[in-house]
Amino acid sequence: MTTRPAAKSPHILLSCGEASGDRYGASLLTTLRGRLPEARFSALGGDALRAAGAEIVQPSDRLSVMGLGEVLGALPDLLAARRRLRALLSGGGVDLFLPVDYPGFNLGMARHARGAGVPVFYLIAPQLWAWGAWRAGGVRRAVDRLGVVLPFEERYFRARGIPAVSLGHPLVEDHPKSEVDRTRRRREERLLDPAAPLTIGLLPGSRAQEVRALLPVLREAFVRLRADSPGRVLRGVVSRAPGAPVPDDPGDGLRVSGEPLANLTRDLDLALVCSGTASLEVALAGVPHALVYRTSPLTYALARRLVGLDWIGLANLVLERPAERPLVREFVQDAARPAALAADLGDWLASGARRAHFASGVDELRERLGGAGVWERAADEAVSLLRERTGDGR
Repeated sequence: MTTRPAAKSPHILLSCGEASGDRYGASLLTTLRGRLPEARFSALGGDALRAAGAEIVQPSDRLSVMGLGEVLGALPDLLAARRRLRALLSGGGVDLFLPVDYPGFNLGMARHARGAGVPVFYLIAPQLWAWGAWRAGGVRRAVDRLGVVLPFEERYFRARGIPAVSLGHPLVEDHPKSEVDRTRRRREERLLDPAAPLTIGLLPGSRAQEVRALLPVLREAFVRLRADSPGRVLRGVVSRAPGAPVPDDPGDGLRVSGEPLANLTRDLDLALVCSGTASLEVALAGVPHALVYRTSPLTYALARRLVGLDWIGLANLVLERPAERPLVREFVQDAARPAALAADLGDWLASGARRAHFASGVDELRERLGGAGVWERAADEAVSLLRERTGDGR
């Protein structure tokens, strides 16, 4: 691989194909700007990166898909984004490529970048430990450095010859322990007071197919819980991730909120949460919840054959809980039925002992995920790689 000299003002290209990646990319960009004030930042991304000052060369709002059928439907947009980024990376003007998560797209872009002489610092490692360990060679060829956020990942990737660096998990910074403890005490007071109104969060995910599959189920579960709790005032709020097709009026008295989860979770007493980054964030915020996942039958059948894990929830995985003692219960595919979900939330309402056990698990989860300073560590690694490979990190 050849290495080009950097321009006096380095040009850094980010690629963030999903809502969580857009948010992470924006945090990294903000920190990097303090170290490289003259740098130019461009991105495949969304509103968060735009607000942070990136030039959006390709919007990401139509790219956040998963599953075979969904990917096929988005193929024209994915191909257009690939052409745009490949042209930028081949044009000689990019000095550092920072892909964030989104491995189905970003690994190919990373391989192209390295072939074009652009150093690659990949953040949020592909989950090879869940499935696809055979892809380790492809990751090794695609990255100069890999930033990992889960406690077991650095050891896993280094054992496969991939230069991984542990950053800690960025969500820990969004939920300081002092604030989580304070919110927990207020939440427990409401849960113990039969006259206190309670707020139930419904988080159907950020991808269009997740929302279509889960929102009706979560809505019916909320209606059932309300019917099963005649003595309580229950208010439901649907979290709408950026770009997610959540209707303005979901019905059944539910309101919609576009607030960031770091803000919304402070007001939630219980929640039903789609599997993914949001489930980890809700756990770190200390909100008792059930984890829910549904996808197309074909996608699920393929996943069952490929994934060899007991859990799909990140909190359960990080804590390495045995099957009989999860931090939160998981309702996957056919098990994700409104009656079962309503019953689980009802159990959270009734059992102070379960809530106390959950609070203890949240503290352990925080300890395992590492301390503050994630974006400072990531920015240090990015600048180091830029200087190492180009001789100029200004």
